[in-house]
Amino acid sequence: MPLPRLPVMGWSALEGARAASVPSLLDRQQVVLTSSGSAAILLALEALDTSLGQRVLVPTYHCPTMVAPVQTLGAQPLFYPLTESGAPDLDWLSRQSLHDVKAMVAVHFFGLPQPMEPVAAWCRERSIALIEDCAHALFGLAAGQPVGRWGAFAIGSLKKFLPVDDGGCLVPNHPFVLPALSKRSFTADLKSALNTIELGARYGRLRGAGFAVMAGLGLVRRVRGRRPFVAEPGDEDRIDAVASKLDVALAHRRITRPSSWLARWLPRERIVERRRRHYAHLVERLGASRAMHPLLPALPSHCAPYVFPLWVRQPDPGYLALRGAGVPVYRWNRCWPGTPLIPGDSGPAWAHHVLQIGCHQDLSDHDVDCITDILLQTFEVDAPGSIDET
Repeated sequence: MPLPRLPVMGWSALEGARAASVPSLLDRQQVVLTSSGSAAILLALEALDTSLGQRVLVPTYHCPTMVAPVQTLGAQPLFYPLTESGAPDLDWLSRQSLHDVKAMVAVHFFGLPQPMEPVAAWCRERSIALIEDCAHALFGLAAGQPVGRWGAFAIGSLKKFLPVDDGGCLVPNHPFVLPALSKRSFTADLKSALNTIELGARYGRLRGAGFAVMAGLGLVRRVRGRRPFVAEPGDEDRIDAVASKLDVALAHRRITRPSSWLARWLPRERIVERRRRHYAHLVERLGASRAMHPLLPALPSHCAPYVFPLWVRQPDPGYLALRGAGVPVYRWNRCWPGTPLIPGDSGPAWAHHVLQIGCHQDLSDHDVDCITDILLQTFEVDAPGSIDET
């Protein structure tokens, strides 16, 4: 194909209303823009004075970069199971010994808001700080409240929703002394701008200027003897899979100026509208398949999904074929070492069976049709019987 796995900069990013119809973490006055979502988790744990040997509750279904900040501070991840809806299994947690538990990371998976009120109440009763992980949910309402308002902190990831080269956000809901952030250098700002422009040109989103941009950047690289600014496809997965600790200095740097400007000023309504439309189209196209089904077909009315979670009965070897074909797809099948198997936990099944299909705003309707065609060709062939609903 290949298609962009995350939003990329193009002329269409400047279209539409600036204010979205759905609340965003970026609407908050106290939002702190960070270098990444992982950095935001690290800064939240530091603000909570998380120390060596203390424990942090983390879901069994996770991206390794969700756990790395815990490891970086010398704390210990304590993994908890998920219900079928993706909510923390509070009944199981209530039966555990929770001494030295400092915080809990609770996640709005796939950008579909979870009911956080019972989780927040459970944490308050036990003096556990709740970190509301909104890396997948930059926009949304949970139980009538904007996402990010339930815990001591909320964190977000800007690259998942915006055409930026770097960036996360940290939102404190109570007075905290946050670690100081160092400024980025002019070189980092320039690299960020060039990355953003080059990626948009590479995927044809800067029509009319794309050829000139690519030619100019190619000349700069030849003169300076540098490799392309943009990481090769798949690099982020390889880094995530092996990362055990964060670069602390990088985590304490501010977001680059170009990414900060784009995060604050780009129109947002288009992001919400197009993601919801793509999600609904994927439900319509894939809902009758024998080999797969939408994990969560009912899209809540006030959210902007990060991805479309698709349960695939037999995901291998098709998953790697999809990646090789340039389909924007992810799978969280590389769990942190020591993640336990807990009876009744949905986490391990999701890690194996659930593919996260891109539905971001910089895919066209034709792109989404191409994605669904490839999914059906890959998994529907000779699929016996009906879908396994386990």
